[in-house]
Amino acid sequence: MYIVDDSGRMIRWSPWFRDRIVGFSDAEMASIDFLELIHPEDRELVTHRMRKILDQGVQDTLEVRIFLKSGPEFRWFLLMANRYEHDGRRFITGTGMDITRLKKAGMAMMQGEQRYRSMFEQADAPVFITDTDGSIVYVSPAFEKITGYTFCECEDRPFNRFCDEIEPGDTALSMFSEVIANASTIRTSEITIRKKDGSSCYVELKFQRYYDNRTEGVIGVLYDLTQRKRLESLTEFRLGLLQEVETASIEEILQKTLDEAEMLTDSQFGFISFLSDSVSGSGCLWSSRVRDRMHAMSRHAVHHPFDVKPFLKETIETGRAAIVNKYPDTGHPDFPAGHPAISSSLSVPIIERGKVVAVLLVFNKRSPYDNYDAQWVGTLADLVWDLVVRKRAAEAEMRNQSILLQIQKLELIGQLAGGIAHDFNNMLGVILGNTELALSSDDLDPSVEENLQEIYRAAERSAEMTSQLLAFARKQTAVPIVVDIDDIIGASLPILQRVAGEKIAIDWQPSEAGCQVRIDPSQLDQILMNLCLNARDAMSGEGTIVIKVRRVKAEQDAQHSGSARLPGDYALISVTDSGQGISEEHKLHIFEPFFTTKVLGKGTGLGLSSIYGIVKQNRGFVDFDSREGEGSTFHVYLPLYRKKSDLLAGNLDSADSANQMTILVVEDEPEILTLCKMMLEKSGFTVLTAACPSEAIMIAEECSGKIDLLLTDIVMPEMNGSLLASKLATISPGFRVLFMSGYSADVLDKQGVSNESLNLIRKPFTFRSLTEKVRQTLEAE
Repeated sequence: MYIVDDSGRMIRWSPWFRDRIVGFSDAEMASIDFLELIHPEDRELVTHRMRKILDQGVQDTLEVRIFLKSGPEFRWFLLMANRYEHDGRRFITGTGMDITRLKKAGMAMMQGEQRYRSMFEQADAPVFITDTDGSIVYVSPAFEKITGYTFCECEDRPFNRFCDEIEPGDTALSMFSEVIANASTIRTSEITIRKKDGSSCYVELKFQRYYDNRTEGVIGVLYDLTQRKRLESLTEFRLGLLQEVETASIEEILQKTLDEAEMLTDSQFGFISFLSDSVSGSGCLWSSRVRDRMHAMSRHAVHHPFDVKPFLKETIETGRAAIVNKYPDTGHPDFPAGHPAISSSLSVPIIERGKVVAVLLVFNKRSPYDNYDAQWVGTLADLVWDLVVRKRAAEAEMRNQSILLQIQKLELIGQLAGGIAHDFNNMLGVILGNTELALSSDDLDPSVEENLQEIYRAAERSAEMTSQLLAFARKQTAVPIVVDIDDIIGASLPILQRVAGEKIAIDWQPSEAGCQVRIDPSQLDQILMNLCLNARDAMSGEGTIVIKVRRVKAEQDAQHSGSARLPGDYALISVTDSGQGISEEHKLHIFEPFFTTKVLGKGTGLGLSSIYGIVKQNRGFVDFDSREGEGSTFHVYLPLYRKKSDLLAGNLDSADSANQMTILVVEDEPEILTLCKMMLEKSGFTVLTAACPSEAIMIAEECSGKIDLLLTDIVMPEMNGSLLASKLATISPGFRVLFMSGYSADVLDKQGVSNESLNLIRKPFTFRSLTEKVRQTLEAE
């Protein structure tokens, strides 16, 4: 008990308070101020409460610290006081109860609670506490961060409101019931929680019982599984791609990649923009969600175009991922009605050989994009692009193998064609020569003459087919000279027009730039004739053929036809028709011999194959562009002639001086030898014949100086024609040489004979062609 006056001085006190607490004498107690006994930190509060009691007359209770008699230590007292008035004066009377033990126990409990609360609030793992009914009484800051909900939004609400489970008996509710029923039970399971922004998140939920001085219930701890799930998904996705990479196209692989990137980041849509059209001709590949579900799709199933450059600029310039979580302007002037606004984006570069080749973009994540998103999408892009690069290399290798097999097949067929050419040409030569001689008789029966004409025409067609086969095989024995393509085509136009027909117009567009090439003119005529015939047939006899010549510079590349080009300057001959075009299934076989799309009996299938052979023989290449229903264009590239030289020309003099000329014919085929003798003697020449080189040497020794022309086969027993001419020149000098051969060009090369240096007539030849070639050789300067 104690009494204090209105000035704070002690008036009365109990012996227990004096002796056990304060430890002063009565005289000392009477001289001290009551506030001197109070702990300095509590004096202001005590002064305020004393003034309130004295002024208002209220009863008050207060916990304060009072110093002990032994010194600086103090004890906690619960003071209960009220106002007492006597003789007009006001006093405070009160009693005190020592509550030191209770206070220390309470403070220890409070410190423990603060310690555990601090652990919850500083931990990375989200924590929430519920009562026994499942209502939330506490959530940690980490819980607020992962879900987006504040404590005020969670308090007193059932915990399963934040789970993607609403039915009784679902995983989270089942776990909660088991933990409530058995205090020693601890349950763990993976669930999905729903965030405030509507997105979902994989977590591991751990439940166990919880007690404190105020709450009995359950404590739940969440472990974010987003990164682990992403890794599992990425690993599974990669394994799936590896299983499908052999059969899936590059576009299908990238389509799956986009869908996976959307799933990993919980984005609304995305696309890949290619900086070149080497992978996708459209330059942009949209995700499945955009193609199949968005209202921005047009009626032609093509996404409505918009300018993607603003979204790519930073990524292309820096080569790093770019995150924008809020665009100031979410609209776009070119967007159609219903097109979704773009609110946020993540763009990740796809880098190949240190250069950005494409950009993968995802848009409109429900929560902000972060560095984890950029890291995972970047890893996904790198992983998939590595597969894409490998697949492109594999496809290129397959194309090269296909080209190689095609070339090998053409070479084998060419060898077969060249192998039979010599014997077949000899037989055709006998047929043509003898038929021509028979037709020159004056007393032929009309019916016999008609039969001979049919034989002659059939032999000519056979000779033409043999020539086409050799041209295809690039083994046709050619006599190339320097010609101007504009001049050759210009001179051929009347014939080409007759071949094309009256209802087909020929639009001739010369280069006017002097496109000179070195080629056998007959081969160039054959190229033009076959291309115009094909164009005519493709247009069903009506339309326009455009023939165009121009100079071009070709780079190293591969053509659609499978032929490789060498870099350099070329003369390009383009023949375009307005016909039905070539189907995809036929494009791979278009240059194969005997392949034709025409009805049986309307085509031999040798036209394009012979063009292919002629062009390759002259170190050029051939290509074509065609779409069904849109016509075709064939491109023939011939290397430009680099030296300035005049065209070889020779006008034959028709003056007949044959009676003064002696010709030595050397041929190991008896039929050809006899035929040549008959043809030349009929033209008035004196003819000496030899069946082998040794016999020719003997004749030359006997007729030294009397031989004007040596007409010899090239490939013969004992020695070839070139070596024979050299030997004869030492025996009987001063004669001219004309070679003849039905062998292919590669066989002549093996004989050490260069086509370009030969004065040559090709077998089979006619009476007229032999006579003209002999005269031309004899009269050449």
